[in-house]
Amino acid sequence: MGIYEFLMLSNEEQWDTLWDKGVYLTSFKSIDCSFRLYAIDKFYVEVEMCITKDSPIGMGVFAEGKKLEKYLEDGKLNLP
Repeated sequence: MGIYEFLMLSNEEQWDTLWDKGVYLTSFKSIDCSFRLYAIDKFYVEVEMCITKDSPIGMGVFAEGKKLEKYLEDGKLNLP
């Protein structure tokens, strides 16, 4: 599945696909929430989590760029 196919899915289908096919890579915490990074084929899904309820707030989908760079810069993720 490519990133555009994923984005064409309904919100519910995106979450189902993430939980079924997503591979957890890493996470980090900020002051009031945490973020979990998953890979699906050749793109990434960042899930924002509510710390107090440990439940998802939202997701961001990307293949490269600043969102991915923050994981690389912090040394949380090593990609070839």
